[in-house]
Amino acid sequence: MPQMYCDCCHKQTAHKVVLKRCESENASMLRSLVCFFSTVLQGDHYVKMEKQYFCRRCNHQNVPLAASITNIKAA
Repeated sequence: MPQMYCDCCHKQTAHKVVLKRCESENASMLRSLVCFFSTVLQGDHYVKMEKQYFCRRCNHQNVPLAASITNIKAA
């Protein structure tokens, strides 16, 4: 479990990761059918998912901060 800062608890706590299905932005029925058939014909049967992080203590949803990479040397 990743350790992250919780805005509700105000300290570093363990967080659980939950995958949520991404919402499709297709407005029309015809567009959603075309998207479905193109997905099937291409062999891409997986659903796009996004990660959500929830605090183990208070169950508050948190957004992960972008991690900075240290000790990088340019070639």
